[in-house]
Amino acid sequence: MTDSAMNLRARKMAQTSRDISSMARRRALDVGLPGFTIEELCEQVGVSRRTFFNYFASKEDAVLGISARRDTTHLDERFVAGGAPESEQLSPDLLEALTHLALERWRESDPEPNSGDIREVMAVIDQEPKLFKRVLEHMSSDEKRDVALVERREGLPAGDLRAAAAVQLLMSIMRASAFEFFTTDNTDDMETVVFRRVAAMRAVLQH
Repeated sequence: MTDSAMNLRARKMAQTSRDISSMARRRALDVGLPGFTIEELCEQVGVSRRTFFNYFASKEDAVLGISARRDTTHLDERFVAGGAPESEQLSPDLLEALTHLALERWRESDPEPNSGDIREVMAVIDQEPKLFKRVLEHMSSDEKRDVALVERREGLPAGDLRAAAAVQLLMSIMRASAFEFFTTDNTDDMETVVFRRVAAMRAVLQH
């Protein structure tokens, strides 16, 4: 398959994912999460039930935009390879490397981020508070995965709190950056917003 064909396929898949998620959010806002079935959602989007489950594990994940197709192994392994596990010290670029990993995942999962989509997700969570539990589960799973990656990259034993601290710092930066990017009059791109906060965080830590 040529690069152009692969890019076209990736764009089509991204559009299908957006179409399913967007319709799921609209239906949830209109009739509530229990008010429609996956079958009804598939009919409205024009996809099969099998296609739906290729993209999302559940109706709740479709509403939140949590894709079942996420596979960032190639990015994760590149992050791990950038470390020096034989060193007794943490890599000086650990926080920046984690930030690049988060941004690369973000670009792959949603190459055309839309602030309207984010506002819809927040509106649905306000209307359906139980969805927040799924968000927390998703965040917890991501945190555990990334802590394990940092342990591998830095040669740290399992449970070393430095790995958890690095990931938790990055997660707080990404949350604040996303809020600024999507809900303010900010005109900078996401990378600029994120690294501005990384620089501020590093300045505090080095004080």
